[in-house]
Amino acid sequence: MSFFSNLRADRFIAQIKSSNDILGPETQKAIAKLKEVGAGAIEPVLAALPDADKQATVAFVDVLSTVATVKTFPQLLEAMVQGSPRVIAGVAWALTSSRGYPPNLLLEALNTPGIPKSALLDVINAHRARLSVRELLTAAYGQEGNEKAAMFKIVAEVADEAAIPELIGRLQGKDTIGRLHILNILARFNRPEVQRALQAQLNDPNKMIRAAALGALARMDGPIDVARVCALLRDAEIEVQNRAVDVLTHARDPNTVRHLVPILKDENENARRAAVEVLNEVGDAGAVRYLLEAIKDDDWWVRSRAGDALGKIGGPKVIDAVLELVREKDEDIRRAAIEILNQTKDERAINHLIDATRDKDWWVSERAVDALAEIGSQRAVPRLLEMLQSGNTKALPIVVRAIGKLGASQSAEVIAPLLQRPEKEIRVEVMAALARLTDEGRADRVRVQLQDQLGNADPTVARAAQRALTELEVRFASDAKLMPPIAVTGTQSSRSAP
Repeated sequence: MSFFSNLRADRFIAQIKSSNDILGPETQKAIAKLKEVGAGAIEPVLAALPDADKQATVAFVDVLSTVATVKTFPQLLEAMVQGSPRVIAGVAWALTSSRGYPPNLLLEALNTPGIPKSALLDVINAHRARLSVRELLTAAYGQEGNEKAAMFKIVAEVADEAAIPELIGRLQGKDTIGRLHILNILARFNRPEVQRALQAQLNDPNKMIRAAALGALARMDGPIDVARVCALLRDAEIEVQNRAVDVLTHARDPNTVRHLVPILKDENENARRAAVEVLNEVGDAGAVRYLLEAIKDDDWWVRSRAGDALGKIGGPKVIDAVLELVREKDEDIRRAAIEILNQTKDERAINHLIDATRDKDWWVSERAVDALAEIGSQRAVPRLLEMLQSGNTKALPIVVRAIGKLGASQSAEVIAPLLQRPEKEIRVEVMAALARLTDEGRADRVRVQLQDQLGNADPTVARAAQRALTELEVRFASDAKLMPPIAVTGTQSSRSAP
């Protein structure tokens, strides 16, 4: 800068700094004259910025904005590297306002050593409409950490449908963080080509990519590759499983249930849980029936895993569907439905289970009794007492056990005579039930009946009597002394006490 230009700039700067009215004609004239100095004004203006007041700062930024060009850009950039915080803020403000230089210079400046990137990124954001998505992406990949995230945020602001091919093409890159950002940007575009590109990422070895792709798909409408998404219900990462559930429940594809069958049979409990969560949202009686039919010929442990998952995790839709299936003609379906209800403890099932105790299939009938006992409703007691008169010897132990869990003290009078039955399985269950049901008024009489069983030659019966007597003592804290256990002899029973 020439000596005379320097003198002129200093004079105008002094006039601006001393003015009390920045909008006054003399001050505005000084600002205009300072702008006419051109590039020669940059150095003295930068020197004046640190101690300038608010009004003068606005004027100086206006001057810098006017003189910012391709030629002066390096000088302004150097000021951002070397200057004080007030100088950096002033130059960044000026570059934000100016359109006198090509914006690609800002992207190149990101690689300048010592450049305050936060301030420069603010300038880039202000000029984002003047930059292409490709230019911004190229610059973003050259950054790290917070700067990369900020650049991709700018890309997201600029990207429109015309940028989709460019964004999809970048999904094949090796930069995982960059791909994650692009997946999040693509999530805004609910288009078939975007959905296909997202689904192609579902098999990626990186869990973050799989999760991000699923998160984007969950925000879209339209058909999905149900088989591929269902496979991710088996994913080792819980977050991926959860997002796969979100995608499937959002899509509500009618083919979903067919692909849930292998997941429901999986050894992994989390996978089975995820499959049931999907079924809770998209399933109905037909869907649950399809699942039960699909697994009925599998090994018992496979059926058990599936039934356990449906029972413990199944929501209202699943339970409603299972309740309908209790009356199915197919014996295997009824059995599976009862087994599921055994896990639910849902009081809506009580009436259905009471009806199921009359099922011609003994297994269904007995498991219905077990389910009623698990639910714990007194509404089942009259039917259980009725079953004692059915003459079904095989079912009596199960029925007595259920009465022991559910019955009132009056039930003890009904089951006590069964101690005279010859079947030890029945007697064992009766003693356990009496210990639970007997009230204090009947305790002494029951204690005598139990003591009579202590001397039974069958050790299973004798041990059951001892356990029942001990339970009575604990319940009533009686001072009466229990008879010591009588040593039992004879052949050990082939069946142990339950």
